[in-house]
Amino acid sequence: MTNPHDHTRHDHDAHGPAFAPGSLRCPECGEPARPVPPRDWPLDGFAPRPAASHLDGTPLCPVPGPGGSRPAEPVGAPARLTMWQAVRQSWLIHPDWTVADHLAWLEGEGYDTGILTGDPVEVVGRWLAEHRRTAPLSRPADDAPVYVVAGGDVVAVFDNADSAGTQHGVMEAAGLDTSVYTLSATQWETVAPVLRIANPGLVITDARPGRNGEAS
Repeated sequence: MTNPHDHTRHDHDAHGPAFAPGSLRCPECGEPARPVPPRDWPLDGFAPRPAASHLDGTPLCPVPGPGGSRPAEPVGAPARLTMWQAVRQSWLIHPDWTVADHLAWLEGEGYDTGILTGDPVEVVGRWLAEHRRTAPLSRPADDAPVYVVAGGDVVAVFDNADSAGTQHGVMEAAGLDTSVYTLSATQWETVAPVLRIANPGLVITDARPGRNGEAS
């Protein structure tokens, strides 16, 4: 019998130190980096081997300098959701997504599902089944919709679509790549703590009545 909580092992295999708090990224391409010299270094004997590399072992992207191009220095990145957490978050926002939808989204976000232990379709399918099994069986009648507008490091929460649409227009005009999500109030209360953990610099403003525009 499969242990429904075996995602702990998968999370460890899927990410490891590269996605821990204070992880590294290449500043040029944005891909995850690791504090390990590149596997192959064509300038051995001429230039010191860099101290960091992409996850595939290649040098970080080149940047011009006084002595010619050199691999970039890695930069720190906020903590990243584990693959299991990412699937849960996207399922809460898009409960109608299929396994294929989740796999396509994970790939687009840079997650390597190929390093999961087992068939990615089966693993993600099992995670989704567990999410559905542990979700509340019924939704309270007063579980009103919540409109979440996200762009850059700002998230604004509203109780009506018109206000969310206005905020979306303001953020788009400011040059932010902005999205609007519709969740239930219960779903938002579940998603919000995950967002705060994954993005410490995120500013969340709740404009719903009784919230007094509270921010975090």
